[in-house]
Amino acid sequence: QQPTSAAPSPMLPQTGPQQQAPQMQPQQMMAMQHEQMLAMQQGTMPMGMGPMGMQMHPGHMMAMQQQMQPQAPPAAAAQTTSHAPVKSKGVKLKNAPILREGTVKREPKDDDKAADKTNKADAKVEQARSPIPPQSAPSVESRGNRLSLCPDNLQFDRLLMLRIWRSHRNELHTAVQGLHTNLRPGEKVSSQPPPDKRPRPVEPKPKPKPKTSNEPLLKPGENAYRVTEPTKREDELERRVRGLLNKICPDNLRTIVDRLAHIELHTADELEFVIRIIFGKALAEPHYCETYADMVFALRSRYPEFPPEREGEKAQSFTRVLLNTCQEEFESLPTSFEPSDDERKKYSPEDLQLEMKKRKDKILANMKFIGNLFLRQLLAVKVIGQVVHDLVGIKESPPEEHMIECVCELLQAIGHTLDNTKQGEILMSQFSARLLDLQRLSDKDNKKQYSKRIQFQIQGLLDLRQNGWAKKMFKDQPKSKEEVRKEAAAEAKKQAKGGGADVLFAMQIQGARPSYIDASKGPGQGQRQRRVGELVWDQAYVKRICQYFLDDRNGAELAEHWSKPQPNSNQTKQGLEWLLEIGFNDKSKADNIAETVTELLSRRVISWEHLKDALHPSLDGLEDMVIDVPSCLDFFHFLFARLVLKFGRDFNASILSSMGHEGGEFQWSLLVRGIKKCQELGGRDGLRKALDNKELEQLLCKARRCTEGELKAALRESGL
Repeated sequence: QQPTSAAPSPMLPQTGPQQQAPQMQPQQMMAMQHEQMLAMQQGTMPMGMGPMGMQMHPGHMMAMQQQMQPQAPPAAAAQTTSHAPVKSKGVKLKNAPILREGTVKREPKDDDKAADKTNKADAKVEQARSPIPPQSAPSVESRGNRLSLCPDNLQFDRLLMLRIWRSHRNELHTAVQGLHTNLRPGEKVSSQPPPDKRPRPVEPKPKPKPKTSNEPLLKPGENAYRVTEPTKREDELERRVRGLLNKICPDNLRTIVDRLAHIELHTADELEFVIRIIFGKALAEPHYCETYADMVFALRSRYPEFPPEREGEKAQSFTRVLLNTCQEEFESLPTSFEPSDDERKKYSPEDLQLEMKKRKDKILANMKFIGNLFLRQLLAVKVIGQVVHDLVGIKESPPEEHMIECVCELLQAIGHTLDNTKQGEILMSQFSARLLDLQRLSDKDNKKQYSKRIQFQIQGLLDLRQNGWAKKMFKDQPKSKEEVRKEAAAEAKKQAKGGGADVLFAMQIQGARPSYIDASKGPGQGQRQRRVGELVWDQAYVKRICQYFLDDRNGAELAEHWSKPQPNSNQTKQGLEWLLEIGFNDKSKADNIAETVTELLSRRVISWEHLKDALHPSLDGLEDMVIDVPSCLDFFHFLFARLVLKFGRDFNASILSSMGHEGGEFQWSLLVRGIKKCQELGGRDGLRKALDNKELEQLLCKARRCTEGELKAALRESGL
């Protein structure tokens, strides 16, 4: 075997008989790879070469070698000695370094190590540029005119074959032309193309655009909340009030009250609107019920009072509107908590149960709020008694379970304070007896009327009263920072004495009045003294103190308020005329005004002469007034009956002298109906008081135009 020339010849495809590939040495294989790289760069690589990511059988390679034939290199390439062969870029040859012709590899000596570094660098550059001698170039075995590219280990370099395939990927070899595929027996044609299992190139993800400062981080939805300017007065009030109430807590209560008080209200409707927001917030957050009660107590004197829309109605004050709101909520209490058919269709079982729970919690919160208003002297004991009677009073059918729960919630909130007053203790005993009867109530089958939960709730309230209203509190109540500090100091003092810490629960007196409330004053008395601070005697003032009396039935307070401005005789007469005008024109207030006038007369704040002068214009034209106001007669009958029942034989009938001296059927019927009203309100005792009055008997005789003997027969004919 003879080595080939130093400059390898490019290969061209040729045909010829198959020859066995001769064996190649490692140096020959490296030379062959070098020739293939040069041929690939010149574009003379034979067609049909495939990627060699795997080993190829030598028989397959022999078929490829039949297409190759060496070509004589150009003379210029063989004779040139000034340029070295160009190395393929990116290809790493694994053969040993090629030495120049006539050089022998030797070990460096000590003198060579001391040579100049610049000379070594120049020698390396010159060696790299010098051509490879023909004697030392790798040889390729040849047999005749055929070249053998088969390596010694029968494995071709993968990187080399991959580059060869890429240069001829679009060309088709003649050996595989005409080949095709066909369906196997029993295989069906699929309408969908076969899946492409070739690995797809991973597309680089697009780089996110840098966000500018103007772009929002999150895109708001279509129904997202957007801050807008209020367009109505109500929207502005609601935004300001709710914004303050959302921040309320026991520690900043004074600040919230001051800011709420600075909100200007121009009409009674705006006052009612603000109070409804506060009331709704208190019911929605029963945990802060005491805090809201403290807030309304502080606001009661901070908002102005507005005159009523109609004459004789109550003044629109903060406390009055708040109590009316509580009353409306109480009156809307449903008789049954069973859901209706429409609600069953509208809600799912879980949503329906949640809706029923919300309603029940709202009602219980209203009871708790009413109790806290009583503790702050904004409600009288009489109102509490009426509320309990409406809920669990003796009626045809036993009360519903939710009504009993409301009573237990109310009494638990006020029990301690209610038991500390004489009238409240009597009421509390009555309430306890009624609840005990309901607890033991059974039906016809001797089965308890109420569930175990209600029975235990009633028993818990009775036990709480027996224990002095001291209750274990497992859940902390809202407290200010100062209260927390005091409790911590007390706990530390207790531990220092060796008493230990009670970490499980705390004892608290239920229904105790706040310490800042003056318990010596009656319900609402301090507030009403403030209201009458302006000692101006006018119609509004008289109506206001009349309304205060109707709320509490406190005659001493009424006399004090009436006398405090020190009205003269004419002012007293004018005040009575204002009251009588309300009584004659408003049927619903007829009996109340009659009670007010009677109380003023019994307290000797006014005299019979004042009442006679005030009644004279109305009684003189009463017959004509009936045509326009038919209900005016009801007020006369109530006033007549209240005065007779209160004073009896001391009743001064001269106040009725202005009805006329000649008598007549109208006067007779007016007096007879007044006596019947006495019998209706006072029974036989009331009738006896009316008939025993001598002045009234003479007045009846004048009206009937009869003697005293005939008067009894006339009264019998009238049904007396």
